Amino acid sequence: MKKPKFNPDVSVIIAMYNAEKYIEECLNSVLNQTMTNFEVIVIDDCSTDNSVDVVKKMIPKFETEEEGSRLILLRMKKNSGCAGIPRNSALKSARGKYIYFLDSDDFIDKTAFEDLYKVAEEYSADVVHCEKYFQYIEKDGQVTDEIFTWQFGEPVKETTLETENISDRIIRFTEKKFLWWGCNKFLRRKFLIENKIQYPNTTSFEDMVFMFCCVAAAKNYVRVPLTHYHYRIRMDSLSHRVIEVEKFMENMLDNLRSLNNFMVTQKFFLDNPALMYKSMDFFAQERLDVFSNNILQRDNQDLGKVYLWLSQKIFTQKPQENIAFTAYLFVLANILRYNLQKQGQQIQDLQKQLEEQKNKLE
Repeated sequence: MKKPKFNPDVSVIIAMYNAEKYIEECLNSVLNQTMTNFEVIVIDDCSTDNSVDVVKKMIPKFETEEEGSRLILLRMKKNSGCAGIPRNSALKSARGKYIYFLDSDDFIDKTAFEDLYKVAEEYSADVVHCEKYFQYIEKDGQVTDEIFTWQFGEPVKETTLETENISDRIIRFTEKKFLWWGCNKFLRRKFLIENKIQYPNTTSFEDMVFMFCCVAAAKNYVRVPLTHYHYRIRMDSLSHRVIEVEKFMENMLDNLRSLNNFMVTQKFFLDNPALMYKSMDFFAQERLDVFSNNILQRDNQDLGKVYLWLSQKIFTQKPQENIAFTAYLFVLANILRYNLQKQGQQIQDLQKQLEEQKNKLE
């Protein structure tokens, strides 16, 4: 007799690359969940260590008589160099009502799915947003595990349904009032599919774009004061790798293109172009700030060479792909010029007032 189709409540997606030292602990934290109706999709991004073998040995532990193995191992044909592409690929195979992204070197508390599922069902949530997590650091044989958040402002103290006012949400996102981690969120799969929300093809800040789309598109967006996620600090992870100037700029433009491609499909943004610009400005300034502080200053890059590279590699070869960024820079340049002129006039006015005061004293 054919087994009934397995309909899990949760699909856990784990993008993996060279995580043989951590993936077993990660999977065990899922296996030990108090809520058991889940599937796990591990998608390997062409690891060169023994990560895949470790996962294969774990598969029998996830088997049940009713569903068979709840652990699925998928493999990319070639290394993507980022977490977003494997996650997008695994999402196509997911069957769960909700999606939970978990990094292969992190782990979660045993009641994570049970607690988040209850909130999601109670509020018919598209997104359940955890604002805090444990920052897990191993150094000199010592382990620290402290509650941490990257967002500004006070985290919620009780379960809170976000306002349906998208304008307010967007403004607060640009004020860094939302933790823009893709992990540590409980996401309705149907919501992601209907709004065509996926990760951009970039090696950095992909979570930021992804969560912005979720914040802007979700009908019911719920914040919870739950801390279940243990984030491991690794200096060899993708998020901590030093990248070249050209790669950095390509990533930035890919992120901005993904952001713009999403916004132009949303009626809200078409009706509110000022918020389109505000969003583009926020993302661009975030990346340009990193570029200026970490790359130009650290590596003492020649601005002329950066300009020439942008001109030849980006705006000359791909003008159609970069219309949004070009428009943004045009507006930004004019704003800066206007502000400089205004400041110049203010300086002249102050000088005039000082001169008049000086004449009176004489």
